[in-house]
Amino acid sequence: MPPSHLRVALCALAFALALPAAAAASASSRVAVVEVALRDAGFYTADTSLATAAALPPAAGRDPLGRRTLRARTHGWAVRELQVALAWQGFPSGPVDGRFGARLARALRRFQRFAALPVDAVAGPATVTSFRKTPPRPAIPLAWPILAPVGDPFGPRGDRFHAGIDLVANLGEPVIAAAPGRVAWAGPRAGGWGNLVTIKHASGVRTMYAHLSTVGVRVGQWISGGTLVGLVGATGDATGPHLHFEVRVRGAAVDPLRALVPLPADAGT
Repeated sequence: MPPSHLRVALCALAFALALPAAAAASASSRVAVVEVALRDAGFYTADTSLATAAALPPAAGRDPLGRRTLRARTHGWAVRELQVALAWQGFPSGPVDGRFGARLARALRRFQRFAALPVDAVAGPATVTSFRKTPPRPAIPLAWPILAPVGDPFGPRGDRFHAGIDLVANLGEPVIAAAPGRVAWAGPRAGGWGNLVTIKHASGVRTMYAHLSTVGVRVGQWISGGTLVGLVGATGDATGPHLHFEVRVRGAAVDPLRALVPLPADAGT
């Protein structure tokens, strides 16, 4: 290939590779605007993206959450707020796109069941009021499953919501149980998880360890905290070796960093 053609090809490749990152940044900005609107209206949101969002203009045609009852096949700004509020309460529903479809209805039903509300997939006054509550925290201490830096944190990622944390580690590094409990899942799982281990602990707490290269426990097995559950891998939807770690309380995904025992300043160095 002539040098000039090579330069054109390289430029085109660089542009193509930059598109997903640019799209994700744009989507993150849109979600951040929604988060600011929720915070200003008194709903619970974490502070992860608010600093960026503070400099962004308000969305046009805003119809705030709580102004009207939301149900299937509605759309608009209020539905976006519903999607983000649900995600921060631990029930993400896919892309924050302002469309009330089947996935949002399923997530809303799970939240209503969790909050002891009528399970009707309708965001009425009682459901919206429940979004103002701080999400639950595990009632048991959890140890780090692996001493590794956090890559992607809990919270918005592009136009979606990351319901756990990614701990970046080398292929084959050991992963241990964060607390004693009974193994509820151990093996491949559809939906991008790859090889997954799920452990049921006391007080309605579950921990989930995804993308493992190998699984070292079996379903039904009672294990103590610190037991080897598997090895770090890149199975499922993973671009490289890491552990995707989730913590759920009665079905609600919570930020693992708010649940894990703090590490000494020199840990992992």
